[in-house]
Amino acid sequence: MADAVAGRDKCGEPRLVSLPLSRIRVIMKSSPEVSSINQEALVLTAKATELFVQYLATYSYRHGSGKERKALTYSDVSNTAEESETFQFLAGAKVYHDLAQEDICSFVRVCL
Repeated sequence: MADAVAGRDKCGEPRLVSLPLSRIRVIMKSSPEVSSINQEALVLTAKATELFVQYLATYSYRHGSGKERKALTYSDVSNTAEESETFQFLAGAKVYHDLAQEDICSFVRVCL
C-alpha cells in the first residue's frame, strides 16, 4: 500500500511524494516573500499537500453521494467545501472545473 501512495521513480526506486516537486517549487516561489526554498521544506510541503488532498477526497467521498456511485465527483468536493466547517476556507475558490476534476480524480485513484 505504501508503494501505491508514494509511487516509484523512473529507476523503480520508491518516491517520498507523488506530486511533482518542480511545480510545487514554482507555486512557492510565486510568493513575493519567498526568495529561496530549502529542499526539506519543499518535500514537507509536497507531503502535507498530498495528505490534505487525500483527507479532502476521503471526507468528500464518505459524506457525499460518491458512496452510492462508487465515484468521487467535483460536486462532492465542492459540496464539502461549502458545507463542512473544516473546509470552509475553500468555499468560493475559483477552480477550473475540467482541469480540477481530472487532476483530483487521478490523484485520488493513486491515494485510495
